[in-house]
Amino acid sequence: MSFFYQNRSERLRLYTSVNNTFSSHLHRQVEMILVLEGGLLVAGSHGRSFLTPGQGILIFPNRLHSLYTDPHQGSRILLCIFEPDFCPQYQNYFLNYLPAEGSFDLGLLSRHSQTASASLLSLTDGYDRQEPVPPYLCNLAQGYLTLLLAELFTSPSAPIRLQETKNGTNPELEQRVLLYLDGHFTEELSLEILAREFGVSRFHLSRLFSEKFQTTFPRYVNSRRLEYARKRLTESKDSVTNIALDAGFGSSRSFFREFREAFHTTPSAYRRQHTKQAPRP
Repeated sequence: MSFFYQNRSERLRLYTSVNNTFSSHLHRQVEMILVLEGGLLVAGSHGRSFLTPGQGILIFPNRLHSLYTDPHQGSRILLCIFEPDFCPQYQNYFLNYLPAEGSFDLGLLSRHSQTASASLLSLTDGYDRQEPVPPYLCNLAQGYLTLLLAELFTSPSAPIRLQETKNGTNPELEQRVLLYLDGHFTEELSLEILAREFGVSRFHLSRLFSEKFQTTFPRYVNSRRLEYARKRLTESKDSVTNIALDAGFGSSRSFFREFREAFHTTPSAYRRQHTKQAPRP
């Protein structure tokens, strides 16, 4: 499986999306998804959840997840992606806990939470999704999210049960490691190199990947390289060998092996299947 780190800069992204399918990724923000129409499969570190209209899910920071819409069924969803401190009362929850089950049913929540979710949806009509959320609407969204999170986390019948992480968390280190790898994945990398760069032990970093990111260091780096190579295959005419070396693979053989395992086809076949043909005159 291929996945990648998504480096977002906005404190809040709020928009509706139709027929969303998105490959495995992780980011430092919290992501809340509400299904409005159709159905959506959300898979990742939390397991697999198939959501239908009126259902939602909270994905905590730096947790692998992917979205899939069956093209025959379709989907329309509300996406709310925000920094862990956007609702400061709940920052500690996002940084030091993980949900045993992140999905919830709006129909089982109070009318206050249902009104809050409907109000979040109404805010998406106030601006173009390609533009930043206006400050006034950010303030409203913060209030609606705070109300909704209060019931999801702290009410007597809270649907999201939280478990404290075993060894706490260091979000600053996590972010620095992910940003470093995002800028250096094509170079020679090892846990030893990373340990020297950040002044922590190799064991600490290995545990960070296994417990927090739910993967291993080699798998994460290879996946980032594969995502880069996959994009180059469809957007350039460079040779497969050059792409493999530019992506950081030591040889074409290792690249072919990893690519076939991730995408179940060869790089050349993938290029033929996914390269957009120029329209005929």
